[in-house]
Amino acid sequence: MILHSPWGLMALLAVPVIIILYLLKQKHEDYIISSVYLWQNALQDIEANAPWQKLKKNILMFLQIAAVILLALLLAEPAIKMYNNNSESVMLVIDCSLSMQSTDIKPNRFEAAKKDAINLVESCNSNTKFTLIVSGSTPHIVLSQTNDKDRVIQEIQNLKVSDTAQDLEGTVELVNSLLLENSGIQINWFGDGANPLSVSSSDDISGSYISSDDIRYHLYNRNGENYAVTLLSQRKLQNSQEITVLSRIANFSQKDAELDVSLYTDGELFDARRIKVEAGKSENIYWTKVPELTSRLECRIDTEDILDKDNSAGLMVYSNKVRKVLLASDGNIFLEKVLNLMPDVELYRTDTEDMYELKGYDLYIFDGNLPEQLPDDGHIILFNPPQNEYFSLAGVSEYAEIRGTKHKIYNNLEDDISFNALKTDLYHLPQWGNPLMENNEGIVAFEGYLDKNRLIVFGFDLHETNLPVQPFFPVIMTRVVQELLPGGLNEISAVNAGDLINLSIDPEAREVFVIAPDGNKTQIAPPFPVDVFDGATQIGTYVLEQKLENETVQQSFFVNAPSEKEFATLESAKSLQQDIEKDQDRKQLGFWDIRIPLLCLLLAILVIEWWVYSNGI
Repeated sequence: MILHSPWGLMALLAVPVIIILYLLKQKHEDYIISSVYLWQNALQDIEANAPWQKLKKNILMFLQIAAVILLALLLAEPAIKMYNNNSESVMLVIDCSLSMQSTDIKPNRFEAAKKDAINLVESCNSNTKFTLIVSGSTPHIVLSQTNDKDRVIQEIQNLKVSDTAQDLEGTVELVNSLLLENSGIQINWFGDGANPLSVSSSDDISGSYISSDDIRYHLYNRNGENYAVTLLSQRKLQNSQEITVLSRIANFSQKDAELDVSLYTDGELFDARRIKVEAGKSENIYWTKVPELTSRLECRIDTEDILDKDNSAGLMVYSNKVRKVLLASDGNIFLEKVLNLMPDVELYRTDTEDMYELKGYDLYIFDGNLPEQLPDDGHIILFNPPQNEYFSLAGVSEYAEIRGTKHKIYNNLEDDISFNALKTDLYHLPQWGNPLMENNEGIVAFEGYLDKNRLIVFGFDLHETNLPVQPFFPVIMTRVVQELLPGGLNEISAVNAGDLINLSIDPEAREVFVIAPDGNKTQIAPPFPVDVFDGATQIGTYVLEQKLENETVQQSFFVNAPSEKEFATLESAKSLQQDIEKDQDRKQLGFWDIRIPLLCLLLAILVIEWWVYSNGI
């Protein structure tokens, strides 16, 4: 037998207290007599009132001690080891994602899962080989095929729950890759409802699933009430002195709820609302007349639930700072029109003959030309550049159909991004480059960091293509420009925990740091370039700090809970819960919970004690 909560045995301290009370109890009866001369009887009466006497047998005392012992065992959560797990190889998969911090199971789902995983390890044979996998934003193997039970238990105890969403599909793929090496392994998955038996995939219609029948899912989900702020965005209308804010409030519970929601501007309460949200649905709240000078927005749900971390979301509001863009061209009406339509862009033009000592612009666009030396104080876009020392040609393609790659600038656009070109250059993709456009013969456009400068190269002349007449042309060009402008797409206001962040680093930066909500300061540059930051794993406010030659620039941004992504994986919890009950889980873990028999015995003893006392026995 093992005790899941040994601290419950502290109740046994009541046993000596009961015995002391019976020692102190006066064990005589009062009698009315006709004479006070019976001194012998009086002496016996004095002895009977002495506080410390020899303990006499008393059935009530024994019943009360037995009841205290049973109560202590109940508080200690005893379980009897029913059998040894005879599997030669056992895999433990433990969900360490945000939802496992929910408190509908005490102290939370994650700690309960760890405790049961340790019990499972203890129930196995000494020669069992264990594999331990953490299922989080990046699934990984902690231990592989070890029979050191003490080490396995220590590693489980050291596991920490995260604020990120679970990559269920990635975990399934990792498990399946290990099954190829050991098909006989027994899988024990500890989670709160993300069903590994059937995982949908955007890239594969058939989805993914665990390719093994020997899998046991241990469910930690009592469907407690949980609400979340899943979206917070703001919009400042042109020529308006106010900001409009949108909040989306989701109810992940199984019943309707009335919630109190507040909006804070720069740390001060701006407004509060009470809304009704149906079970499994979400509601939008529009906050109007927010002051224009607000720099920090935060929306909070004030109604208590089982998970606090997703009850708020924040974002930074940046001022519309004007960015200086230089277009060096002999004349390109298409680029000029697009740039003139962009808000907060101040366009300057120069001819190819005047390209020397260029300095002081946030973005440089060279159309059909290239200076002898690239500017070092801003990012650069090149159209149809001549041969140069920075990248090399692979050839020329004529009458080509050009299509987009899977680059993020095409997000939310139609799948078939294609146009025709009379002629285009083809490039050998540099080591620092990422493909942007291609055709059947090779790479047509690419982007990347060249030292500290971000460079986007297009191998064609816009006038020799039908790209400018395509409906997606202004969208793509706007995104390309904003990708490179400081304060464009890369001016981070808010992201979700676990997201990869594309950082737009100032070309003049000498050192770059990221300060996490817990105060931890991480240097991310040098070396340069800095492209993607993958350390935003805590919920809270981060600071991007760039040390330039003469000043230090700081930019704050929020990291919010990945609520929609995380709880989208829990839709299967309801069906799983119908099949997996807690007592069944304990039997699978190799233990039989004996609390119910002990409770029945305790009630029987209390009934007997009442009967004995009532009958004066």
